[in-house]
Amino acid sequence: MLSQKTAALLKTLADKYETASFMDGDPSQFLRRYFQPRDQELAAFVVSTLSFGQREQFIAKLNAMFAAADDWALSSGNGGKPKTARAATGNAGKPKTGGASFADWLATGGYKKFFPKSQKKFYRFFSYADMAELCSRLAQIVEEHGSLGAAVRARYGLANNCGNAKNGDATKNEGAAPLGLATASGIATVPQELRLVAALISLFPGVKCVSQNPKGACKKLHMFLRWMVRRGSPVDLGLWDWASAADLLIPLDTHVLQESARLGLIAPNAAASAKTAIDLTQKMAQVFPGDPARADYALFGLGVDFESK
Repeated sequence: MLSQKTAALLKTLADKYETASFMDGDPSQFLRRYFQPRDQELAAFVVSTLSFGQREQFIAKLNAMFAAADDWALSSGNGGKPKTARAATGNAGKPKTGGASFADWLATGGYKKFFPKSQKKFYRFFSYADMAELCSRLAQIVEEHGSLGAAVRARYGLANNCGNAKNGDATKNEGAAPLGLATASGIATVPQELRLVAALISLFPGVKCVSQNPKGACKKLHMFLRWMVRRGSPVDLGLWDWASAADLLIPLDTHVLQESARLGLIAPNAAASAKTAIDLTQKMAQVFPGDPARADYALFGLGVDFESK
């Protein structure tokens, strides 16, 4: 049981950091670049995929990609949509793109010019060909399901209708890649806490840019899910009203792990794993009932401030 002092501290920190200014310099600054929800969730997924390493470096890569998508909108008929994109406002969190559509950039193959099939590295260990594969798969998902959110919802809903994953042969596929997630029954073999991220992973079999094991930390995927699910936030979009914030896990980055250990929320040597994320999230549910991932703001913000001192 958490002490009242620690719980009060976490609530104060969450209030302090979960503000629109959180997006300044953060990858979440790109979440409202587009107007349409379908564009927002696709752009957010690519943003989350590249959100690791030095912020200045991956944000520069993301800016270059979005500039290419905007240029494509300006130079193409874009399926009858407006050819002109509204100029960027420069305000974090504000819609910046008018006529451009990230979904159309993917669907028409506009991304192929920016991401040629080359093994040259685009960012860190992801090549241009790896990014092209990701864009191609996203385009296919939208063509088949209408949106990324609709695809995840279908997989997640079917998996939860398959029964209790702890019964019968629930663990037979453990250790397989990606843990036998090709079917709804496969997704149902993972613990309930991991089914949402497992449903998301199942849509990207073999795609190098996407973590394939839901039992790993999957920090980037859990961050993306936080963006999509949490509602009423000045940062998170809350587009997936069919999902519950209570089902989210806290994304485990270095700051969150360090501050969680420093506050005695996890063991000092706790690994960045799904088990650690589940344990931490369950404790944070005591502080933020129904919305444990809100603690991400408190722990991450505290870590950034501590590092800057």
